[in-house]
Amino acid sequence: MLTIGLAQLKSTFMNKQDNIKTAITTMRECKEKAVDLIVFPEMFLTGYALKENVYELAEPLEGPSLKQLCKAAKENQIGVVIGFPERKENQYFNSAVFIQKDGTIQGVYRKVHLFEWEKNIFTAGNDGPLFTIEDGKISLMMTFDAGFPEMSRIYALNGAEMIIVLSAHVVPYQIYHKIMMSARALENQVFLAVVNKVGLEEQSVYFGESAIISPYGDYLNKIDNQEKVIIESIDLSLVYKTRESLSMKYLENRNLSYFKKSKLCKPYHPDKTF
Repeated sequence: MLTIGLAQLKSTFMNKQDNIKTAITTMRECKEKAVDLIVFPEMFLTGYALKENVYELAEPLEGPSLKQLCKAAKENQIGVVIGFPERKENQYFNSAVFIQKDGTIQGVYRKVHLFEWEKNIFTAGNDGPLFTIEDGKISLMMTFDAGFPEMSRIYALNGAEMIIVLSAHVVPYQIYHKIMMSARALENQVFLAVVNKVGLEEQSVYFGESAIISPYGDYLNKIDNQEKVIIESIDLSLVYKTRESLSMKYLENRNLSYFKKSKLCKPYHPDKTF
């Protein structure tokens, strides 16, 4: 059984130490509630819309901010997923680090589908790692990634039982958020946990609505736009029982010859069809 916490909390724009303090306080509180894994939103460490400020605030995986978070994870024996701007040599990524309970970094997810200003600053990731925990396998996405159903399908085919979405979704895109998150869970028959930013940051209003969604596409837990940590205990093995019990066997019934014939790997050009 995995007990997961989603930290729908405000972060202080461009103030890493304030945000680290918030994260560590949240870890301590969640430890008392026997939480196994706490997840913070996209770019929680610094705030989201940094633009050119990324160059000054980004850190490598071995940087001082992550060292503090790794130490706190070990002290509290809690897993942590948190979004941050990553510097790797001469490249910058919108990343999420997966820290294990013993304080070691299991890996990093680098956002694959970049949105608007991100494309001018970040390098797109090209890997979808599968993170193994005691209770099962987890994959990560970020806000814009959820609009590309191929990505979550690949995760499901590779064995992910839960997809975690670190989000920085703003008003007026609540309808996108609501439909896409449930659809990604339903069509792949996996658990989906989405943790969104909340409150005002610069000119952006983040609407929250963090949730944990079942393989049936319904909500197990959901909050609106207040600051809160929601906690839910989940048996990830129910993914396989769900797939066995339903006649809608989406993964088994894919017509692979159709996908090959359609040449879906070709780039999209709006002025021509294939």
